[in-house]
Amino acid sequence: MKNFHQQFIATVAVCLSFAFFVPHSDARQGFPANVNVTEVKETQLSPVAWVTGTVVSRNNSQIAAEVSGRLIMLADLGAHVEKGQVIAKLDPQPLTLQLHEAQANTESAKATAAFQESEVKRKKALVDKKLIAEQSLEETISSYQRAKANLAAEQAKLAQIKQDLAYTELKAPFEGIVAQRLRNQGEFVNNGNAIIRLVETANVEASLFAPLTAYRFLQQSDDLLIKSPLGENRAPIKTIIPVADTRSHLMEVRLDMSAIDWPIGLDIKAAVANGASKQVTAVPRDALVLRRNATSIFIIDAENKAKQIPVTIGISEGQLVEVQGDVRPGQLVVIRGAERLQPGQAVNIKQNNQALVSGSDSAGNR
Repeated sequence: MKNFHQQFIATVAVCLSFAFFVPHSDARQGFPANVNVTEVKETQLSPVAWVTGTVVSRNNSQIAAEVSGRLIMLADLGAHVEKGQVIAKLDPQPLTLQLHEAQANTESAKATAAFQESEVKRKKALVDKKLIAEQSLEETISSYQRAKANLAAEQAKLAQIKQDLAYTELKAPFEGIVAQRLRNQGEFVNNGNAIIRLVETANVEASLFAPLTAYRFLQQSDDLLIKSPLGENRAPIKTIIPVADTRSHLMEVRLDMSAIDWPIGLDIKAAVANGASKQVTAVPRDALVLRRNATSIFIIDAENKAKQIPVTIGISEGQLVEVQGDVRPGQLVVIRGAERLQPGQAVNIKQNNQALVSGSDSAGNR
């Protein structure tokens, strides 16, 4: 029995020793790796610089009181308001009293002017009959002119009070959201005091600052690639302002964000061309195998085996990167699964990432 155990242990040891001495490359070649591939492209790329920017509203306004008074109503914070909607009210009572006084003064001035006008007509008739002196007529005409001027002044005061009374209701100059209440209900505000900050959300842009050297390349572009914590997209160029700050030497560029649902105030980055475009051989960024001393890619040869090609990285634009080396357009380059590949290892080409992860053959092999 003891001899049997010794023989069994010796047999296991020999098997393990054989397994450990199998060459690593042979073991690798016995198990084809699942990979995703795409074709190496020949395309036009431009060198780009990533510049920072912010999503902004075209209208971000602090709405101020146009008359003095006590606040009796303010729109709620975060409320969506339409253009012309009342967003704040001042107590109209003091102005209402002034209105009644002005209306009475205007009526009195009208009566005085009407009386003086009738006096002018009466005295003209008397002068024609030589019953009174012309001096008396001239004095009456002067009184009539003063009465008309006084009436005009009272009418102007009345119109001003009516206007001020209308100003006790602050109306939204555009559709937007109440972003900030700068005063509280019950407070007394003076003419010109900001009450509400209103932000238009329907007219959104991105503001970014680019180097002046990018000016002529921006003129040749219709849109820019932008990135944020919410993803990436392309936004049309709306305005280029070719005036730089004397310190930063940066010019402002505005992008149209109306088709992109990103909130106002979001920080973004934009890829701005800063050099002429050129024809290059390019691969997706995911194809690059980055090591401390070298960068390479894996090309799939006619025998369905991985061939590691050292490359030098050039310019990049979006997800494409220029590569220089023994690479030709049309070759298949590994974009997923390259991190575990060995040179010369056989591969199974999967059509999508799901098939790569699952190892299923249903997605199709090459």
